[in-house]
Amino acid sequence: MVYYSPSTKESVLTDSTALRIRGVVFDMDGTLTTPINEHLKQMRVEIKVPDEMRIIEYVDSCLEGEAHEKAHQRIVEIETEAMASMELSPGLVNLLQFLQNNDICIGVITRNNRKAVDHFINNVAGRQPQEHKGLFSFDPLLDRSFKPSKPSPDSLLHISQQWNIPPEQLMMVGDHGDDLLCGVRAGSVAALLRYDDNRHFESYAHVVVDRIDGLVECLASGFEANMSIADSV
Repeated sequence: MVYYSPSTKESVLTDSTALRIRGVVFDMDGTLTTPINEHLKQMRVEIKVPDEMRIIEYVDSCLEGEAHEKAHQRIVEIETEAMASMELSPGLVNLLQFLQNNDICIGVITRNNRKAVDHFINNVAGRQPQEHKGLFSFDPLLDRSFKPSKPSPDSLLHISQQWNIPPEQLMMVGDHGDDLLCGVRAGSVAALLRYDDNRHFESYAHVVVDRIDGLVECLASGFEANMSIADSV
């Protein structure tokens, strides 16, 4: 087990050399926002994605020509439909306030498209009270144009280099196994936002919360993480 010290300004002043989380990277759909599971199911059914394959992986590796183009077009159409019901994950503002108060970097890695990312920032986050809008200063925001995508650790390692923060001092937060594998394979802490239908991903996570602001207590108090998970995935 590896102990992570509290990620608070007070703790840094007490011991600036201790291992702690200095940056948090979020998945978007189902993590920063409420889940869009029905839309994802619709994609899989309409495009006929095999159960063992990821949607984009199937389209890019198994479809060609007109079929490939039509599948991508339908994915974007369904993603656009999902944007209409996009809402903030309950407790997100509380977590982002804690992270800002303690100078913790924030970023996003999503397999959604840029239009959906812009909608989240400009419209969903943009609807928040003026005093909260500054909390949503994610940088960078990597969409699916960054290759390779999750579960590859490359996107998270890219952010690690950009922030000049070692991977082991980053936390990757998500609701899917691919988010967690991205974190684990990068050597970072993987945190699962748990729902009734994603409990089977718990074995990939170092930290599990049922509401996203549950991470405030974890980061404020310090926590232990079984980093040997990486040896089994």
